[in-house]
Amino acid sequence: MKKLIIAFAISICAMMTYCAIWLPQLPSDGAVVIGEPQRKTKLVQISVQPKWENPGKGNKRINGFYVEFRNLSDTPVFIVWEKSIIEYSHRSFTPFVQGQRYELHPKPMEALLIPPRGVVRKYIYSPQQLYQEVGKSGKWKLKPIEADEVFITFYVKSEKLTDYFSVVVR
Repeated sequence: MKKLIIAFAISICAMMTYCAIWLPQLPSDGAVVIGEPQRKTKLVQISVQPKWENPGKGNKRINGFYVEFRNLSDTPVFIVWEKSIIEYSHRSFTPFVQGQRYELHPKPMEALLIPPRGVVRKYIYSPQQLYQEVGKSGKWKLKPIEADEVFITFYVKSEKLTDYFSVVVR
């Protein structure tokens, strides 16, 4: 009986450790939305979570998106930003990606390589959100997206396949 209790306790500790490792990777201030492929390929799994300006308050607006790309294949895949879009308020934009230089925001980021069976996380937002603060500081800032729905489409390419993955955030 003691061995069974010890084995059960070890199992519970292992599960809790696993959860503690994975919880911080996508912040938990909103629902995670899974990207659906248009051609039903199994290239990647895409999870998108909005970052809210006023979490827990009535007038929530989206500041950006935490995105996790999980390569399900045995070959490298690419997220082609130039052919991906963020669409809201009847306008579409090429995503602005974490690590991209603000001064170069009209130019899309180079394609993102995801190694076989690899996972890559990025923070993305619309270039329409960028503005430069007036005055001495001249710092770049982000204004929130003022829309009820945001459509995000990722163009995913591998050696032999291409696919679009669409996400709707409400």
